[in-house]
Amino acid sequence: MTSKQNTTVRIVITESERDPHGEALYEHWRVSAGGPIDDSGPRSAKEDTKQPLGTSVDTMRSRTVPDTTGSTIIDSRVDGTSLKNTEIRRDTLRPVEKISQGQAEVTFTDPDQISNTDDDSSYNNERVTSPSAVSDSGSDIDDVRGNAEAVMYLKACALYRVTPSYHFRQCVSDLDVSMQHRTLGDVGIKAIATALVSNLSVRCLNLSCTGMTLAGLRYILDMLWVNTSIRDLNLSHNEIGPDGAVDLRDSLIHNRNLIALDITALGLRDDASGYLAEILTENTVLKAFHIGKNSLGEKAGEMFKTALGENTTLRFLDVSWNHFRQRSAIDFCCGLEANTGLDTLNLSWNGLGLEGCHELGKALKVNQALTDLDLSSNRINFDAFKLVMRGLRKNKHIETLKVGCNPLTTDAAVSILRAVGDGHCEALRNLDLTDVTVDTDFLTLLGNVKQRRTLNVKHGITLRHDELRKGHMAVILDTDDPLTILFECVKTKNLRLIDLLKNLDKDNSETLSREELHRGLEEIDIPLSQRSMDILMNKLDINRDGQVDFSELQTRYKEHLRRIARLQRDADVDLRNYKNFDRIESLREMVRLRLSFSK
Repeated sequence: MTSKQNTTVRIVITESERDPHGEALYEHWRVSAGGPIDDSGPRSAKEDTKQPLGTSVDTMRSRTVPDTTGSTIIDSRVDGTSLKNTEIRRDTLRPVEKISQGQAEVTFTDPDQISNTDDDSSYNNERVTSPSAVSDSGSDIDDVRGNAEAVMYLKACALYRVTPSYHFRQCVSDLDVSMQHRTLGDVGIKAIATALVSNLSVRCLNLSCTGMTLAGLRYILDMLWVNTSIRDLNLSHNEIGPDGAVDLRDSLIHNRNLIALDITALGLRDDASGYLAEILTENTVLKAFHIGKNSLGEKAGEMFKTALGENTTLRFLDVSWNHFRQRSAIDFCCGLEANTGLDTLNLSWNGLGLEGCHELGKALKVNQALTDLDLSSNRINFDAFKLVMRGLRKNKHIETLKVGCNPLTTDAAVSILRAVGDGHCEALRNLDLTDVTVDTDFLTLLGNVKQRRTLNVKHGITLRHDELRKGHMAVILDTDDPLTILFECVKTKNLRLIDLLKNLDKDNSETLSREELHRGLEEIDIPLSQRSMDILMNKLDINRDGQVDFSELQTRYKEHLRRIARLQRDADVDLRNYKNFDRIESLREMVRLRLSFSK
């Protein structure tokens, strides 16, 4: 038999903390011995000894007392436990609301007066009966008495009158606890938060899709002020609302434990972007940050521009399914230009468009950290993609590029393969072109590239474009810039100017006539209209003798190179100048494609 005796002690509440709903979360206690209990009137200690454990008056709560009086302990409001009487420094607790100091006297079972016998050898001196708990024997607590964390959780559920989660009870001591898609509600979240206050086992906590609202978020954040073991927290797909950003900011700018946080689809709006940016600026521990599927837009771009430039510790950032468009897209990509730590960025489903791609291309030229970039579903057409390619050609660190589900054509797919084949994009190993149609020429080019380097490509369906091949009716090209077409042919075929002259000079006169130029271009499937031929001869025939010699070719070629460099420089300075550069780039790309089809 176990001899149970009660001892009357005096509890002095020196400080208390309350949540926004008035519930006491954590309390500091100072314990002193002796003194009568005063509920409705004085009662003697002798009368108190007749009260069994847990049946004191309503204003009293039975608790386990530390053996040493005068200790300061933290109590989580769960009847009959003091978190193993662990001493907690007061400066680790979050001050929420101070209340006036007061005193309360409670009847306890003195652990020193409990003697174990063979009939009751399994009695745990932390075991108590809360007001709504089950019976001492055959209860859930009996089943998990050897697991202190599970006992704590069950007692919390009893106190808050919530049905315990069997799954959480089973895994509360594991490293990874996932409650995803389990409807808990705020009260269920509160019980879990209470149980995790002193938990040193859980490293990864997943509360995605649990029915949490703002109140539940605050319970979790309050728990994080004390818990030092949780490293990865997933709060995604809950109805937190825009007000939750303030609480997240207040907690995370001081948190030095979390390294991964997922707040995807919490209903955050653009006004919350400033608080999220503060987290990136002030927190120096966070490595992975998921903030996708919210409503971040114009203000977010401006805020993240500064935050990304200052943050050097974040490695993974997911901002997919937001509204980074136009001005906000430009600002966000400007931040990437100054960032030195981020290696994985998910920008999919935003809508970068032409403006954002222009700035992204500039950022990729100088960014030395990014290795994985996702631009899927961003309304990037061929013109916008060419702007990104200008940065990728200079970048030596991007290993994975995802540009699928964009309105790209085979031309865009071929252009990136040509860049890889020409020795650009040195680090690129994985290319995702999901839903981008390709043709057999793309597959041939891909095979040639794979012979020289490792490249994994995922693409859409393969189409035939036999109508573009030589032997079918040629499409006459009418352009105001035939000079660019001529010199792009020279560059694509890797010819010298003297080689061009010799190949087209059929009469060995060391000059080219109009007919020789026209016939030579037709043979390589670049037929020019009569108007374009007139413009070409007018440009090349400097001395107006009707013939084009080597010196005239050389002079115009140098002028052409200087013109291309000037247009590219102007486009980098001001996006309004891009149209001129884009026009000539489109023409050059058309020549490269037609020459590839004519082989």
